[in-house]
Amino acid sequence: MIDGNYLWELCPPVTPAFNVKNLNPVILKLLKSRGIEEKEDVMRFLRASLDDMYNPMMLKDMDKAVQRVKKALLAGEKITVYGDYDVDGITGCSLLVRVLKEMGGNVDFYIPSRLDEGYGLNIEALEKIARSGTTLIITVDNGISSEEEVKYARKLGLDIIITDHHEPHEVVPEAVAVINPKQKDCPYPFKELAGVGVALKFVQALTNCSRDVTIKYLDLAALGTIADMVPLVDENRIIAKQGIRALKTTDKQGLLALLMQAHLDPEVLDEEKISYILAPRLNAAGRISDAALAVQLLLTDNDSEAKELAKKLEILNRERQTIETKIYNEVKEYIEKNMKTFNDRVIVASSADWHPGVIGIVASKLAQSYCMPCILIAEEGEEGRGSARSIPGFNIFNALSELSYMLDKFGGHEQAAGFTIRVKEIENFRSKINELARKISRDEWDLKLKIDMELSSNEITPELAEQLKLLEPFGFGNPKPIFVCKNLSVENVKAVGEGEKHLKIQLKKKEKEFSAIGFNFGYYKNELEIAPFIDVAFWLEINEWEGIRELQLNLKDIKIPYLRDKIMIKLEEEYYKRFFSKNTLLTANLCLSESNANTQKNFDDGVKLLKVKNKRRYVKDLFESGKRTMVKVNTPYQAWRLLAYLRKFDNIKSDMGVFFNLNKTDIQNKKNIVLINPGLDFLKLAADLMEEVVFYDPPFSIELMKAHVFNISPKKMHLIFNREDLRYNYMVCEKLLPKKEFLVSVFGFIYMMVNKRKATFAIKEIMDFLKRRNFRKADRIAVINTLNILEEIGVLKHILNGDEIKVVQFNTNVKNLDYRLSPTYQKLLHLRAKVIEFYNNFYKIQELLKQEEF
Repeated sequence: MIDGNYLWELCPPVTPAFNVKNLNPVILKLLKSRGIEEKEDVMRFLRASLDDMYNPMMLKDMDKAVQRVKKALLAGEKITVYGDYDVDGITGCSLLVRVLKEMGGNVDFYIPSRLDEGYGLNIEALEKIARSGTTLIITVDNGISSEEEVKYARKLGLDIIITDHHEPHEVVPEAVAVINPKQKDCPYPFKELAGVGVALKFVQALTNCSRDVTIKYLDLAALGTIADMVPLVDENRIIAKQGIRALKTTDKQGLLALLMQAHLDPEVLDEEKISYILAPRLNAAGRISDAALAVQLLLTDNDSEAKELAKKLEILNRERQTIETKIYNEVKEYIEKNMKTFNDRVIVASSADWHPGVIGIVASKLAQSYCMPCILIAEEGEEGRGSARSIPGFNIFNALSELSYMLDKFGGHEQAAGFTIRVKEIENFRSKINELARKISRDEWDLKLKIDMELSSNEITPELAEQLKLLEPFGFGNPKPIFVCKNLSVENVKAVGEGEKHLKIQLKKKEKEFSAIGFNFGYYKNELEIAPFIDVAFWLEINEWEGIRELQLNLKDIKIPYLRDKIMIKLEEEYYKRFFSKNTLLTANLCLSESNANTQKNFDDGVKLLKVKNKRRYVKDLFESGKRTMVKVNTPYQAWRLLAYLRKFDNIKSDMGVFFNLNKTDIQNKKNIVLINPGLDFLKLAADLMEEVVFYDPPFSIELMKAHVFNISPKKMHLIFNREDLRYNYMVCEKLLPKKEFLVSVFGFIYMMVNKRKATFAIKEIMDFLKRRNFRKADRIAVINTLNILEEIGVLKHILNGDEIKVVQFNTNVKNLDYRLSPTYQKLLHLRAKVIEFYNNFYKIQELLKQEEF
């Protein structure tokens, strides 16, 4: 079964208060659901104009900072810009150095070493800078938490101007000026600028808001803003949108060399290429070498020097990737060997061989892969430097706070944090943080996918795909809109790409077809080829290939609808309860052997396969015709679709009986009958007493179909099924065939209970256990079937009494759970093969039968 990789969270529907000429209503709904409701706010968002940027002088202390810098420029003082080793700090530092030099300043820069100095101002760096003759330091992307360092700088005769965007502590450093929109008493209307954004505002203030200067440095500002994962709304959106345009025509030699090394055409630059191709190359210097290399690249106007520096960054990035892959594989191997199946909820691993500058990236990937918080620690002598990445539902910063007594220092936020710890404390730390994690329900850890809106098939248009580009650039705070469309039929599935890892899928709804691409969805191919209707979560885009432009659904997740309402639950329970009883499909061997005499006959001339556009309405019309009618349904899923429709009509409900087994009295008491049973039993009896017999969906094999048809007079028979209906039969087989992981988990639960000397337990206990093991859709039917298979292969003997299970015998010496030895499992495999055979040969059946459109 395909049940998706995420829990879907659909945003509540909204209705905009106004329309905009030539603007698709979906755009307005999207903006309103994201908090942009007023017409002027909508227009401001869409135009993202430089004219809408705020006055930089609204930032607290900006007047003091401008005054001090102009004084330094006039006096020829040496100014050092103190940046940071990430892309935000690198671009902000480069931007400010360039502008100050253009203003005639004597300017130097300083980037602390990630490995040797760590983040922010430090005493040794300040002493070094003071000895160089500097009298004014301007920080970029740091400084707001450096109260003691700023005090020390004053003793050295250094003035400090802080430009930062991180959360201020209660005590703000006593600098000449502190420019940070997040200060409580700062009136600046937008609080979410990146470090480079604050630096750009400083430049605007220094140059009297020169439009030319702003435009000139938007390329650097956009690069840092997008890389730093700040919300791409308001002023950040303006910087990013206009900055991407500036990057496409940049004349900065460093950026051009970087683009060339990355084999990127500037004309196709977008936010994703910046985030995943350019930014990692700049970051690589700070992670495993010296971030000053990246600053030098962005400062140089020399073509040869730029190419040489870009080449060095490329080499460093490849080295970073190699180190990252090595650590990832080592941790993965560690997890597989050492993870305590029933206890560990947080991955904690350490090694003296790991590079501390890379473990954060690896931890992030592992957290996503395993859907678990991940903490990696690089050991250096007696000290370990840890990097933590979490998942929704587990606040890693709060967890570290509770364990702060074990840490030397720590910092971060809900989903990411860093810390240092004594190596001898690591094992105890692993135990304690897992204790904290076990207090939280695993259900809260499920990966969630926020769905912006459900679209009808008519709303999915090329026009909408084109207009969605108005919302670019996408990123944190302004994610790509994710839509859902439900009940699409799968028309064609094709594996594409290297290793056939991706899928091209043709989908259809209400005569409207859509092309979809599912990256890394290749493992779904076999199930999708014979799946029932599916729900898809997707981005909407225009795909361009070899001059052809077409609408495309870029799939984010897919699900087969489970239809789990009260009717469905009851239908499944009653259906599967009888599925294994003595007179139904498996035990009665109703797959029928090829040697059965009946199956060798050809179809009578009078047998017709009706092409019915609306099967449910067809049945309704027959029920209302006055003729006694029986509808034969083979799966609970098709029965649900039919009954959910018919229950709307009171006149039909009163004369209709729904049965899983039949007797003569049942037939005589009801005018119309819905029989939900995949076997042949009861069919002849009902057919003799009913005037019309409808085969709503196909049986489970060609042989069964022939057996059904030969038991009914062609004059009263209505075959209204089609090839695609067999997808529901396949769904039944898949539901009953347990996967190895499911079977092993059920075995593990029983083993655990028996060891606790608890041989009697409720089915619900197993289901709850399985859900904690990520089998979110585990249900009663699957559990009962798995217990039967385990009994057939000699693992246990059990008694089922209602919802209670009693294990009367358990084989603790089982070395291999070879469920393929189970007769039930083999019959189910055979049954599934028959369904697939029927599906693949359905066109041959169509050729043998007369077809009539209705």
